[in-house]
Parts: sequence; structure tokens; C-alpha cells
Amino acid sequence: MKLLLLSALPLLASANPVTLNDRAASKTCSINSQAVVNCRAGPSRSYSIVRTAQPEQRLGIECITDGEPIDAEKAWGYVPSWDCWLSIRWTDLGCKRALPTCT
Repeated sequence: MKLLLLSALPLLASANPVTLNDRAASKTCSINSQAVVNCRAGPSRSYSIVRTAQPEQRLGIECITDGEPIDAEKAWGYVPSWDCWLSIRWTDLGCKRALPTCT
């Protein structure tokens, strides 16, 4: 039985492969705020709120773009798992440096 399982393992692993590019698509960033932070439909407070992130919550952010400045920080990050935008102002310091510009 163990031999059968071991021989099927490569086949099972190739059924849904995860490439290096897929794993690198998002950077995990922490929310650096004492309060909940709004994730919006676009990179501005004028867009509707899609979801809220809790203090210290970790989110995958794919890329950044310029938007409405929040406390002089104009970069907003795209959260693909929620399909919304979060001001980089509310993330840990290393987050912005590690993200590419959205295309």
C-alpha cells in the first residue's frame, strides 16, 4: 500500500503545480495600525469599502500604485485575495520596498 502511494505521489503533485512565480506573486505584509484598516475598491478613500483588515493582520499584497495620499503616503497596494486596495501607510515598513509597480 505504501509503495502504491509513493508511486502515485509525482502524479498527484503535477495535477496542480505551484510555480516559483506563483509563490512570488504576493508579498505578505502586516497591518501596522491600532485600529481596523479599510480595503477599498480603488486606491482612494472615495472608493467603497470592500473589507476591513485587523491590527497586526497579515495580507498578501501583489503590487503598488499611486493613489490618494494618506498622511503623505500616496502608494496603495493591491490585495488580490480580497480584490481591493489598501493604503501602504498602514503596512509594515519593509512592505513598500519589496513590491513592484502594478501594470
